[in-house]
Amino acid sequence: MDVAAWERRIAVHAPSLIVILALAVAVVSVANFLSDVGQLGVSLGPVLSLALCLSLSAGLFWLGRWLSGSDLPVADTWSVVRWCLVGMAVFVALSSLTVGIRLLEGRAVGEAMFGVIVVGAGGGIGGGVVGIYYARAKRSAQEADHRRDALVFLNSHLRHNALNATQVIQGYTGLLAEQTEGTEEYLDPIERRSDAIAALIEDVKRLSDVFAGEQEPAPMDISTSILRVAEDIRAAYPAATVEVDVDPELYVLATDAVSAVFTNLLRNAVQHHDGSEPTVWVTAERRERTVRVFVTDDGPGIRDDVKAHLFESAIESGEGRGIALVKTLLNHYDGDIEVRDNDPRGTEVVVELRRPPAR
Repeated sequence: MDVAAWERRIAVHAPSLIVILALAVAVVSVANFLSDVGQLGVSLGPVLSLALCLSLSAGLFWLGRWLSGSDLPVADTWSVVRWCLVGMAVFVALSSLTVGIRLLEGRAVGEAMFGVIVVGAGGGIGGGVVGIYYARAKRSAQEADHRRDALVFLNSHLRHNALNATQVIQGYTGLLAEQTEGTEEYLDPIERRSDAIAALIEDVKRLSDVFAGEQEPAPMDISTSILRVAEDIRAAYPAATVEVDVDPELYVLATDAVSAVFTNLLRNAVQHHDGSEPTVWVTAERRERTVRVFVTDDGPGIRDDVKAHLFESAIESGEGRGIALVKTLLNHYDGDIEVRDNDPRGTEVVVELRRPPAR
């Protein structure tokens, strides 16, 4: 019979094994007490040692009773028993090793049974408690994996169908615009909304890839991402001026989704401008451990009371979703963001990202 089959067979009796272990500790403790009484007589020392040993035995007994009524699966219950046995064996071995070393040194060693019982029983209780936390942590991790898998599937399903529907709307809106005249005031809002939905779906895809564990922060050059985003903003907003002055090979710890950070910041700077020809500047500087990217505009600025709570909006909220996306991604990268006034007018947003460790 292999070990796995043997473990499966006795796993259902795991709580009883700890109870038996507790009874064994109690029996040994009583035997040690009787031996001490025979040598020393009834005194405070042997009584206290018996009380301590029986308390530890009661702790093991409680652990077994708790396991028998717990909601842990059978396999996890057996895992707790193994932790208990390993803890007891390790501590008994350490205690015995110290006694052996003293004997090798030629030193006199007194009655060691009391110490072995206390250390062993304490190690068993400690190992059992560690096993319980380990089993619960393992179970929580498994449940989290199942929820994540379900959310990833649901997210993918919704993205696929919503994106297909948006593409159909965009296609028919374009055809309708070609065949009719004087309907721009009705078609333009439809087109803008469908483009916004498509952009939102793309943002959700980036986030889902990041938080599903498919993309972990890794060294990447954000200078190319910044230049590409700037070109996209210029194409989407021809009246805007976007000036970029960043060094090449600007490596940070991030993922491809970092482009969404700069897309949202540049888009916000243009969309919330109070003039017809907004200007946005993007610069960067290397520091010892971080890279700081500055997105500066000449718009109306942001009120101090708004700046104080700018990044507290939830990702699911309608207004400020892009800002919440920026903050969520930067949290994942262990980065930071700061908003301050530009002189003489406008807003400056500072994005700070970690640099890869030096090789």
